[in-house]
Amino acid sequence: MAKNTLQALYMRNENCRDRKPHILALLTSHLIGMDPGFSYLKKLTMEDITLRMAAEEEMLTQFPLEDLVSLTGNDDWISVSMINDQFLDHFDEILLPILSFSLIADLLNLNEKRPLVQIILMGLLKGKRVTALKAGGDPFSQYWKLKGMDKGPDLLKRKLNQQMAELKVLGIRLIDFNDSADFAVHQKKTVISEETVRFAYLNNLDLLTVPKGAIITPLAKDTAKELKIEIILH
Repeated sequence: MAKNTLQALYMRNENCRDRKPHILALLTSHLIGMDPGFSYLKKLTMEDITLRMAAEEEMLTQFPLEDLVSLTGNDDWISVSMINDQFLDHFDEILLPILSFSLIADLLNLNEKRPLVQIILMGLLKGKRVTALKAGGDPFSQYWKLKGMDKGPDLLKRKLNQQMAELKVLGIRLIDFNDSADFAVHQKKTVISEETVRFAYLNNLDLLTVPKGAIITPLAKDTAKELKIEIILH
């Protein structure tokens, strides 16, 4: 398990300049409709990215999978139950094309019992970028006017608007339908610290294989020598 943990840390920071961004889109339903989310996903079929999709069970009861494939223009679908810690390491970003009221509330309450929220929180804690199309949660969106849902009390609108601000504080990037989201994979340097070496030692590892370009701190080198752990660049 320790070996897998270290490999996951390294894989997340490997040199990824020459590959397509891998995006995981998570879908839920919304009382005001899902048209902006579906349309945005169709636009993304023109982007040079790898996009995989997963929907909550409730949404799959509303829409058969073949309908969702048609509505989004994407046939690469997986089950939410397949998405675990290691599976998530293969993605660079999580996309929320439909930001429902319940999803916002559960995110702000850190409700990890809801599978979709658990995945999002896991992604944030792993340093993944999470992007949400804000039309569903923004009470001043033009889409709300088109649906005739812009006549609610000011107090309700202020509360919804405050929730959007709180999502940003959590680290979620909010975009408009017409925004050209930057999904580029940015190269990161792996840093091997003394703590990393000691973690390996405590788990009976005598070899660390790290990507080329990794930064190995002087203290990490000294600790590896002391504990007889070999560090190999590949």
